[in-house]
Amino acid sequence: MMYKAIFYKEWLKIRWVVFGSIIMVIGFLSYVNLNVRQFFTMNDPINVWIFFIQQKALYYTVLKYIPVILAIVLALVQFFPEMTKNRYRLTFHLPFNETISLFLMVAVGLLVMLLISILYIIGLSITGTIYFPIELTTSSLITVTPWLLAGFITYLGMSSIVVDPSWKYRLVYMLLFAPFIQSLFLEKIYCQYTRSIGLYLLFSILYIPIIIFPGYRLRKGSRL
Repeated sequence: MMYKAIFYKEWLKIRWVVFGSIIMVIGFLSYVNLNVRQFFTMNDPINVWIFFIQQKALYYTVLKYIPVILAIVLALVQFFPEMTKNRYRLTFHLPFNETISLFLMVAVGLLVMLLISILYIIGLSITGTIYFPIELTTSSLITVTPWLLAGFITYLGMSSIVVDPSWKYRLVYMLLFAPFIQSLFLEKIYCQYTRSIGLYLLFSILYIPIIIFPGYRLRKGSRL
């Protein structure tokens, strides 16, 4: 019952953010689709081929930072009220492990980021299938994978920053997460992260347990 209660509580907090994120992502994906359609309509197919294939132009760069932005908003909406109004401390008095409780709260946010990622993949697949060969569609999905991964890491980093009561440790989290997130946005051409994305995924998994530390510090009442 506690599991269901936590999931339901988190859903009540973030449901409007979830709906807004879905609308925002679909809107930007629709913009990309219409923009590509207009480009094909206004230009000769050969020029389109040269621009997108030979020059390796990314037609979906408008989507680049949306996962990060949505991750920041989601973490703030989910955890900021808990910390400012001391609601999170109520979990310390429940017959439930507070670490598991925190992980469940984070799991809800990660599921939302997964939903956003799925929308990305579906939307880009539709646009790619309509206008481009399968090779370009596949490369677009590989290219946006680091952007989507950055959204997950940003959510974990922002959650750690909000949960921890100390500004000193918040700065530590920023220094720990920011360089890794920035490294996911260095591409200049298609599929630049093809050989390294597996390593990035492995390092990303290592960031998940970090959320335990600010939760533990909050449990002990530490503000240093």
